[in-house]
Amino acid sequence: MMGFSNFLYFLISLPFLGGMAISLVFMTFSLFSIFKNWNTGKNKELFNGLLISGIFLLITNVFLFIISKIFYYYGYYGNFYLLIVALIVIGLIYFIGNSKEKIYPDNYFSNISNTEFLKREINESINVFISVFNKSKSDFQEKSEAKKAQKFENYNNQNAYNNNNYSNNHNNYNNAGSYNAYNNYGRNLGPAPFRGYVKDDWSFPLYIILSIITCGFYHYYLIYKAAESVNIACAGDGEETSGLLKFFFFGILTCGIYCLFWEFNFMNRTQANAPRYGRNIPDNGGSFLLWMIVGSWLCGIGFFFAWYLFFKNLNAICRAYNMEYANAN
Repeated sequence: MMGFSNFLYFLISLPFLGGMAISLVFMTFSLFSIFKNWNTGKNKELFNGLLISGIFLLITNVFLFIISKIFYYYGYYGNFYLLIVALIVIGLIYFIGNSKEKIYPDNYFSNISNTEFLKREINESINVFISVFNKSKSDFQEKSEAKKAQKFENYNNQNAYNNNNYSNNHNNYNNAGSYNAYNNYGRNLGPAPFRGYVKDDWSFPLYIILSIITCGFYHYYLIYKAAESVNIACAGDGEETSGLLKFFFFGILTCGIYCLFWEFNFMNRTQANAPRYGRNIPDNGGSFLLWMIVGSWLCGIGFFFAWYLFFKNLNAICRAYNMEYANAN
């Protein structure tokens, strides 16, 4: 009976869970827009977008709370953390923004009951966010094209170097197997420049123990070292894994969404760079998110397996980098 009650709870709460997810996504985009466009003459419209997403988040949480009470479901209360963090962030931005220049003109909220006023304000906010989205999309496309051009240039330089190497050492390639291995290598970037050996024996069980003992502080040490190591082992690929400060502060501002984005990109980067060292890493960001989101329903087992994959990828790329220069010496 309890199982059916829980199933019914999830079925009824599903639309509100979807609304909460949409609110969080819009709130994340609002924070991004504020970060990029604050004090450009659109503070009111930008903050309105953040405020609207906060109101929808509050409404969906109220309904979820009511439904959880009806079905005696006690697993809901973890959602309060997201709501509290979101409200704190909105409050901080409001008071910090007002400290320099007023976000809203005098008597602004006295018109809140006017339907036409509300429509106009919402439309203005939507237009601002659409323009921010279009500009961000255009900037992203320009950066992507620049990265492609840079990678293509790196590829041509690498090919020129390899072809020159091949012509100078033609007698070393006497069989088809060696020649094919040479050609396959030429299609990838070469190993990253040596900048000192990196740790390649991270222990997942030890990570769990130390994270518990240090109340989570060891996790942030791992993020700091993982970013440092992968930037060394994957240098020259046109990417840069952000460090601990961005991971920590943007993680708070986005209610943890930036952390997932960081971990997703980290996994993809380690997989993409493995062929530079003649290795294959099967797991990527999709595998990580799949286990974090879907696998977490399995009594939390998915969370642990996702981080096991993270450690596996980290050790694999660091070991490949270390062995490249250990063999050379």
